[in-house]
Amino acid sequence: MTHPNITKIEEIISSLLPDEDYRKACLSLFVESLLEANSYGRNKWGVYCYSEGVRLLVGSLIVCTVHKNGLWLSLDKQLLNEMKDKQDLLEEIKAWHWDNGDWSEYKIVPSKNGYYIPSSKDQDIWPLLRDLHFEYIKKAANKYEQLRIDSQKKHSPELLVYLSAELGQSIPCPIYGDVPEDNALKEIEEFKVTCNDLPETERESIIQSRIGQGVFRSGLIDYWKRCAVTGCNSIGLLRASHIKPWRDSNNAERLDIYNGLLLVPNLDCAFDRGYISFDSEGRIIISDELSEKDRNLLGIHPKMKLRKIEIGHIKYLNYHRQKVFGRQRQSSSI
Repeated sequence: MTHPNITKIEEIISSLLPDEDYRKACLSLFVESLLEANSYGRNKWGVYCYSEGVRLLVGSLIVCTVHKNGLWLSLDKQLLNEMKDKQDLLEEIKAWHWDNGDWSEYKIVPSKNGYYIPSSKDQDIWPLLRDLHFEYIKKAANKYEQLRIDSQKKHSPELLVYLSAELGQSIPCPIYGDVPEDNALKEIEEFKVTCNDLPETERESIIQSRIGQGVFRSGLIDYWKRCAVTGCNSIGLLRASHIKPWRDSNNAERLDIYNGLLLVPNLDCAFDRGYISFDSEGRIIISDELSEKDRNLLGIHPKMKLRKIEIGHIKYLNYHRQKVFGRQRQSSSI
């Protein structure tokens, strides 16, 4: 699936929600739902942008949508039925109306769904809706082991970059598939012990950069847009890799976008383990340890080069050539 780029996402959302204050109010509540979903597991959820808005999915279910009518929310039916007085309150408030169409309810995880229009006049209604909505997210997350595969393909990292920039806050990225290797977990635990005086948000950003996620990955997606070498634009397949390994970098270097490349998996693995590097003009250098047969099988050839290179990359590439290239290792350095 081809995802809209960040500029296109901005155009879509701005056209649907032209008023800046209202747009930020809707997106802020959307991110609240996203963070709640993330609390149950980083493989449980995903987001994507389409022509009519943005959606948050948990497991196999759409749980929140932002579009021109405001926020579409799924509310937990069981809890709603236990709160009859609150249900009556929702019937009376203009900021909320039930969905009477094809998506009025879910049966597999019982819900009642509707539309909320954020307003300063009805601020007291959001805590009630949030409780009902978050209860539904919890049940949906507990129902499914992970976000279903076709929805994983729909997930848009570009949307997370846009939301982070629009709202000025750090937003987590989901993780699907393989878990980090043991050495990554060990390095993270060591980091937690030695750097517990850092602000929590900074510590989290640095930890996420170790596994190629969070602000670091989002920054690389925003910078490179696609694979730094091949131009592959299937963002979900690309890996965020440090040039100077995470364990050898200081905290600033760990988050520096110039210390990172967005690469297809075969190049990422070869670069990470020292089979390839790049010179100061971005041209590929291939280790003699990689046979011609394996080069061909991996699609690695001497004419490859970085699509762009800036002064900020130079010191990190120098380090990689001196300390990583030609030193093939069995474990990842990221």
